[in-house]
Amino acid sequence: MIGNALRPRLGWLTDLTAGGLVKDIIAGLILAILLVPQAMAYAQLAGLPPQTGLFAALLPPVIYAVFGTSNFVSMGPVALVSLVVAEAAGNAPVPPETAAAVIAIEAGLALALLGALGLGRLVNFISEPVLLGFTAAAAFLIAASQLPTLIGVEAPRAGNLPTALEGLWNGLGGFSLATTLIGLASLVALLFINRYAAAILWKLGLHPPLRQAVAKSLPFAVIVAAAFAVSQIAAPVATVAAVERGLPSPPWPLGGPALWLALLPSALAVAVIVFVTATAVAKSLAGSNRSHLDTSREAVALGFGNIAAVATGGYAVGASLSRSALVEDSGARSPLASIVASMVVLAVLLFLAPYLSLLPRTALAALVISAVFGLIKVRDIRQILAHDRIEGAIVAVAFLATLIFGVRLGLAVGAGVGLAHFLWFSSLPRVTRVGTDDGGMSFRSVDRDAVMIDTLPVLIVRIDRSIYFGNAAYCEDEIFARIAQHEEVTCLVIDMRAVNGVDASGAAMLRRLTERLREMGIMVRFAEAHEPVHSALQSLDPNICCFHRTVQHAMEECGAPVDETIAPT
Repeated sequence: MIGNALRPRLGWLTDLTAGGLVKDIIAGLILAILLVPQAMAYAQLAGLPPQTGLFAALLPPVIYAVFGTSNFVSMGPVALVSLVVAEAAGNAPVPPETAAAVIAIEAGLALALLGALGLGRLVNFISEPVLLGFTAAAAFLIAASQLPTLIGVEAPRAGNLPTALEGLWNGLGGFSLATTLIGLASLVALLFINRYAAAILWKLGLHPPLRQAVAKSLPFAVIVAAAFAVSQIAAPVATVAAVERGLPSPPWPLGGPALWLALLPSALAVAVIVFVTATAVAKSLAGSNRSHLDTSREAVALGFGNIAAVATGGYAVGASLSRSALVEDSGARSPLASIVASMVVLAVLLFLAPYLSLLPRTALAALVISAVFGLIKVRDIRQILAHDRIEGAIVAVAFLATLIFGVRLGLAVGAGVGLAHFLWFSSLPRVTRVGTDDGGMSFRSVDRDAVMIDTLPVLIVRIDRSIYFGNAAYCEDEIFARIAQHEEVTCLVIDMRAVNGVDASGAAMLRRLTERLREMGIMVRFAEAHEPVHSALQSLDPNICCFHRTVQHAMEECGAPVDETIAPT
């Protein structure tokens, strides 16, 4: 119902026990170990000061705890959203912080409106092949955007791969050996940790949640080690800008209407990415405790969370799969774990802010690059290719479009191609002749199953998809093509078991079909129509067509003998 998603969800507070509270605190502390360096690294990816990522991690988890449906989702800065923000904010005629704030507010309003109107199911219109191709290409763009920082090169922000590589090539003259060595060493260490740390700790006998705490603290340890290395060498290595202690404030003013209109397409792209990825994260975590996922409520929580992020000087946020999975694996029982992590971030800003300026930017770039490999899901792409080559081509189109045109246009192209494929596929339903070779026990496709039939002058045809304006004419043409192959037909039975819906165009087509066939001396009988379909076709003239519960009954009414009386199939 419209507006239901706006009601707070606070039932988890009443279910909280002393034991659950302890587990949530432990899980929140473990989450904070990963959240702090990731938030700073993703803000750097967005072209913003690294502390902006910490600002963005303060309020959104609290808002999600009030409106969201999952106990484990961790809201905060994420790579894909940061990439879109970098592309849009880097080209805006205002400071990047201002542009990022406008994008977050617009995306938040769009998501909140979507959820409030109960339209969360619209997320399903972006297909899996499109997402696989888009995210894989985004991984390359993210890595390319961080390469200049990794090797100490100054390069302009680029929204697509060709421009990014061109900027990197032109800036190679400013190559820094010390920065490159520290960055590459950090990257190698982080990749090794991602691949082997969990297994090594398991063999050492560490058990959850200690194992998760140690494993997720290792990336932070790598960044600290890189900071120590920078302090021990004479060569200059860029570090994070100085951060003042205290609470952040939102950027103000936020520009005029022209700026908001110019950034609206990017904000909508952020909204789509946030909604699709966050819903996927929540679905992947819903099975463990059989929790119910309400996509409209998720949209409201994400929308309000993005607006709240601006109130603390942050930028657009989403749901992180790696951090959310960590919350679950650490034994959390409620959203309180994410709130505890936010409190830790706040403590870092209040008491440890000056020390953040010691962190080398190249190490943060290495952290971003090491994290994007999870966006390239080779196994899933192979499964798509094995399932359907056309959908495999959609993966390729979304991948190439994102690389060439950037994330905003790439997502739009991929989504457009995916929808075009769906419309084309649904516009060509299978209309097949069916028959029986077991005395009416079953009716199967003549073409596919090589059924030997002799039902003439009764012709049985099955339509294998719902009938709507996009395929009604095709169904009509196919039916008449089947009739034209058999001049002796006196009765047409249309098996409707696979038709789940008929719109006005489909009903008009069936009405026209029955009237034309009456003029040809052919009686039409519909069999096994679902009740909603039957109701939608009440306008058909009962004098020239009839409805029957089974195909067998329809055949008998046409005068075709069937060997056995059977139950409905």
